[in-house]
Parts: sequence; structure tokens; C-alpha cells
Amino acid sequence: MGALNIFENRAVKLTVVSPKEVALGAALGGAGALLFLFVFPKGSISTLMHVLRVPGPGSGIALVVGPFLVLLVLVSSLLSPAKGGALIASMAFAVSYTLVVRLFGIATDPKGAFGSASFVAAIALFGLAAETVMALSGALSQVWQCVLTGALANTVLLVFYWLVIFPRTVGWVKWKDIPLLTGACLVCGLVTGFVAWRVSAPLARAVKEKE
Repeated sequence: MGALNIFENRAVKLTVVSPKEVALGAALGGAGALLFLFVFPKGSISTLMHVLRVPGPGSGIALVVGPFLVLLVLVSSLLSPAKGGALIASMAFAVSYTLVVRLFGIATDPKGAFGSASFVAAIALFGLAAETVMALSGALSQVWQCVLTGALANTVLLVFYWLVIFPRTVGWVKWKDIPLLTGACLVCGLVTGFVAWRVSAPLARAVKEKE
């Protein structure tokens, strides 16, 4: 009976995400999509990468899109005590972005296939990667969870773009550019993961105060 009680207690801790947590993740994802559309209109990311003289394709994903998503999904995950916050926020971001650009006819950069089915699949894979790394690194401290998740999820997104999206929109990445872009991707993911960890604590306190 003692063993059964322990099992039952553990099962309670693994309860699925509550409606409130789903709403929080969806709200963060939706707000993130609107913010991304406002801050990065069509062509802005490509122009920024051109000014910085960073090779591509993939620099915009590694340095801008991925880190933005890392911050968004990790904050959502850290604010939710249950599993699934990162995946919920990423899917809400992808769906909200796609709906807004299609409903309002907002022009997007065709290189990144933003608002397409491939884009939604890429963001979903990103969210799944983030959830997986967070789950597998549960024995580590929270800060290490965040930096590892940021680095690996960002890399997963970049590789997906290299293999699935960019070959159809701009062409294959050059072999000589892969080490630099991969390194930049890992560093940006690490840094953004750390930032997400730092900002999540005050945000969590603010959410608790409103409850």
C-alpha cells in the first residue's frame, strides 16, 4: 500500500497542464507573434544580416528568430509548474502569426516561409525540442536547464530550416558557412536561455501577486 501511495502521489505531480496554464502559454505565444510582426516586418531581418555581413542562409534564424522564440518559450515554461508550457507557447506563436498574416494580408519574407505550413512545423519542432531538453535535464539546476534548452532548441530550428525550408526558398547553405553559423546559433541560444532564466523570477512573482 505504501508503494501504491507513492506512485499515486507521483501521478498527481504529473497532471496535465491546467486550463489556466494553457491560457497563459497561449497568451504569451499570441502576444509574442504580434510583437515579432511589429518589430521585424518584411525584409528587416535580411537587411540586418546584410548590414552585419553575416553569411547565410540561416543567420537570421540563428541570431534573431531562434533567440526570440527561446526567450518566449522558456519564460512560458518557467511560469508554468506543469509540463507543456514551451510547446503551448510555440504553437500559439506559430498559429497566431500565421492567422494574422493571412487574415490581414501582411507581406512576409518568402525566404523564411513565414506563415506557411513549413513554418508552423518548424516552430512546433522547436517547441517539442525545448520540452524534451527541459524534461531530460531535470536533474540540473534551472539555469543550466535554460541555457542547454536555448542552445539545443535554437540549433534544431536552424537545422530544420537548412534541410527543409531554405533548399526550396534560397538554396542550400555552403559547407564553409556551417561552423560559423552553428557556433553563433549555440551562443545566441545559450545567452537567450540565461536571459529567460533571469527574467522569469520577477515575472513569476508578478503573476502570483495577481492571483
